[in-house]
Amino acid sequence: MKIPSFLKSKKKYTLVISWWGTKWFYALGVLKWLEEVWYKDKIEVIYGVSVWALIGSYRSAGYSAQEIYDFFIDDHSFWVSSINILSKQSLLKLNYFEKKFRKDLPKKFSDLKIKTYIWTTDVKTWLFRLFSTGDLIPILLGSISIPGIFPVTHYKNYVLMDGWATNNFPVDLAKKAYPKNEIIGIALNKFQQSQKIKTIFDALSVSFEILLRHHTVENMSVVTHLFYKKLNLKVLDINKKNMQKAYLDGYDDCLKHFKK
Repeated sequence: MKIPSFLKSKKKYTLVISWWGTKWFYALGVLKWLEEVWYKDKIEVIYGVSVWALIGSYRSAGYSAQEIYDFFIDDHSFWVSSINILSKQSLLKLNYFEKKFRKDLPKKFSDLKIKTYIWTTDVKTWLFRLFSTGDLIPILLGSISIPGIFPVTHYKNYVLMDGWATNNFPVDLAKKAYPKNEIIGIALNKFQQSQKIKTIFDALSVSFEILLRHHTVENMSVVTHLFYKKLNLKVLDINKKNMQKAYLDGYDDCLKHFKK
């Protein structure tokens, strides 16, 4: 494969990926294309929130996009082991993810192969918290803890939940920290008006999108390579064909973007 011109330069890139739910397969498709054109030495740092923090952590630990895809595409044991019917705090438990993270990932941020930032919300202070050092697993669990869906996570003096509640797309912070880098930004919460609401998950999804919109759009001007779209995939859609399509769409969109 011919190496794209953007990879021939000496520029470094910052990858910022946001949003939550099974839309994450789209970002894996973007990563897969970038891997195929030897981007590994070009990505200097990864920022991730919620399930995108999961992708960033696995990628920074050395797993390829295809390996991450294979880990999760057929694993539906999560739904059986995570149901939390008797709890008053959340619909689902984090035990599946905690067990898998401790098996697959290093304990410390310092052991990751790529500099990684995970952002969360501290429930005690309602402040945005960005982590790049310390214990990886509890911070990652906190970042994926969607309010009401998963329980909050305790880490040191913090009580952590999903970072989208305070800042869903901190590209401005990424640009400030790495001003010379170009930013590849993936944000899959492009709001669509007049959405149909048939289930409780539809209602949650739409309300979250409304809340998140201003965090996403206000700093987009600093993003060099932006993937911002509305996917025809529900947040908690576990239909294998739909997840596969999102994966392929991410790959194709990345190919088209960098071929321009």
